[in-house]
Amino acid sequence: MYLSSGLSFCRMRRPSCTMDGFSLLYLLMILLMRSGDVETNPGPDRIVSEEEFIKLSKLIEPGYYKALGVHLNISIAELGQIKESSLNTSDAFITLFTKWRNKQPPDTDIRALLAEGLQKSDLGYLSGELLPRSLVLKQTGAPVTMPGSQTQPLSPDLIERCAADFKFKYRTTLCKIRADPLDPDSIVPFEDMYVNLVLEEEYRKDKRPLKYRDLFNLKVNGEFPKRIMIQGEAGAGKTTFCAKIAWDWINDCPDVPKFVWVLVVPFREAKQYTIGEIAKSYLSKDNPTTACQITEYIRSNPKDVFIAFDGLDEFGGKVVQQRKSGSKSKCHQQKSADQTKARSKSKMNKRKRPKSTSATSQPRVNSAEASGSSSERSDIAIRDILRSDELAACPVFVTSRPWKVTGIRWDDRLRKQYTFMHLKGFSKENVAVYIHKYFQDDGATADQLIQLTIDNDIISENMAPYPIYIAMLCLMWRELSDEKREKFKSFQTFSQIFDEMFEFLKVHYAQKMITDLGSTSFKAYLSQIEKLMEPVAKVAFIGLKEKTLIFKEDDFEQCSDSMEIACKVGVLSQEKKMSSLYDESGLYLKSTVFFPHKLFQEYMAGVHLASLYESDHNEFNRLIEQVVLPRKEEFRYLLYFTVSRDKTIANHVMKCMVQGSTTSKEEMKFLVDVSFESQDLDTAALLRGRVLSLTICLLMTAHTIAGYVFTGVYKDVVSLISYIINK
Repeated sequence: MYLSSGLSFCRMRRPSCTMDGFSLLYLLMILLMRSGDVETNPGPDRIVSEEEFIKLSKLIEPGYYKALGVHLNISIAELGQIKESSLNTSDAFITLFTKWRNKQPPDTDIRALLAEGLQKSDLGYLSGELLPRSLVLKQTGAPVTMPGSQTQPLSPDLIERCAADFKFKYRTTLCKIRADPLDPDSIVPFEDMYVNLVLEEEYRKDKRPLKYRDLFNLKVNGEFPKRIMIQGEAGAGKTTFCAKIAWDWINDCPDVPKFVWVLVVPFREAKQYTIGEIAKSYLSKDNPTTACQITEYIRSNPKDVFIAFDGLDEFGGKVVQQRKSGSKSKCHQQKSADQTKARSKSKMNKRKRPKSTSATSQPRVNSAEASGSSSERSDIAIRDILRSDELAACPVFVTSRPWKVTGIRWDDRLRKQYTFMHLKGFSKENVAVYIHKYFQDDGATADQLIQLTIDNDIISENMAPYPIYIAMLCLMWRELSDEKREKFKSFQTFSQIFDEMFEFLKVHYAQKMITDLGSTSFKAYLSQIEKLMEPVAKVAFIGLKEKTLIFKEDDFEQCSDSMEIACKVGVLSQEKKMSSLYDESGLYLKSTVFFPHKLFQEYMAGVHLASLYESDHNEFNRLIEQVVLPRKEEFRYLLYFTVSRDKTIANHVMKCMVQGSTTSKEEMKFLVDVSFESQDLDTAALLRGRVLSLTICLLMTAHTIAGYVFTGVYKDVVSLISYIINK
């Protein structure tokens, strides 16, 4: 047709002549332009419309923003400017696409070039939104998203590949135990140190033992409960319990059902992310599975996936609050105009705020991210899973310190959805098993420590059940002299063992530098270490107040020397690894700094808070009255370690606590616990006369019972305690 037209054109203009070279070239150009091989302007089949850009922007997860921009040859600086001036990531994508399109030469096939950029960014399956099916298969080899579906379902091979990646993640990280809690090089295989933990199920107003092997056979009204809350005190082994489930899944243990996937999610590392993003971060870098694909698989197969959330008390979001009706993730719905306006207002406010100069300031996230809401992010928010607003049929375990569980108990709807259990740590028999595993080549030393845990009632009841304390006792027992070992027999409180542990760490490190332990230079070096710990203690307190447990090196920018010495001493741990989380910062080598256990951070925070009593008394009072006491259940151990520093401080804090307390039994138990940690009789005397009657029950902790004995607030308590212990 084109050739015929061209010849007619020639005949009309030059009917009586043959074509010369110039005329032939002109004719060929006309033919090529009409056939589509040469274009002065790209045709409509090569242009991507604004409508298509909008549609595409809704399908791409926020974490791919930088990668896609780089593959479209947009500089990092310009990407940052676009993001800063945009209302949200979807808006940034639209601006990115239009700016990129406007930069292309007139003869560019925009559609094919954008499809190529998507392919390079591991988004090849979205090319189906731009190119015909046959061209997508030819160029990318990727399946095309079917009409009506925004997320390409995972193939059986990718489902299995994800499971293999999850197992590798757990084998190399979660399922490894430090024989020494403060020595990163003391890691041993899981089974070498794991000892069974005591688990109890709440039944009516009592508890009944539940063996681990029977856990997944539990029935409530004929079905396995979909939400189980496992509460345990600090150091009771909650994280190890999650690791045990992951380990048994990896090894096809019959105690754990044959789930397709098991996801163990530590709140301290992932509280601002969503379930798909977290699971995506566990995958190998070359695994093309996206967060939304993971989410859709869990949605479609909830009974094949088991999720264990570890450390609800470390979660910054609110679980118990009024639910928003009809909220869905960005995988399925567009943000409303109200949400967009709210985001815009939030962004304007952010620009008005002065930049923080604090060495401990944290990266700001929007309120939706901080609370785990899905309204501003693709995927399913953790909070929605905890509430059973999402994945209601998926079996979910949650571990927590007891104080955080109270809100769920008080919520009528959530209380009915959760089955409550208690992790009690080691039984007396398993304490001996653990100690023998620790001292596997020194049975005599093991027997000595076991005997101590039997002879000392305070250690036996207050410390031995908790794996972290037994691990600390083992570490020091192995290293200390006979004289120091004798000191252990007088231990009564958590604070005393931490005081001894931190002193041991400082001396252990200092003697590597100065061998003469009696010299003045050695004492001066210990004082120097003590001074360098002060900024670390401040960071610990600010982090605890702001629910920050994982720090960046930048958080110690003003005290890098302190961070370095704290890592060498063992107070801090530092880990450098390649991030595999597809967040907006992309793949990079990141360094995280953290305390070996939250208890260590709480101890250091207590040191800092106590130091303010003398250095800044007004600030000390403000923090006690406005920060600590309003959240006293959350800061229980912080209070323990604070009042233990000085009797004057203990007396002052107890007066504040008594002034604002009631005479309820729960309040009284808290007061005697704090008083007991102070080991100050004058502080204990402030509680006398506040108890008219006392009932000792099996639900009361040994620490609380010891507190009643110490304070002497009820004269008949000793005989009751004797009865319970003998029972």
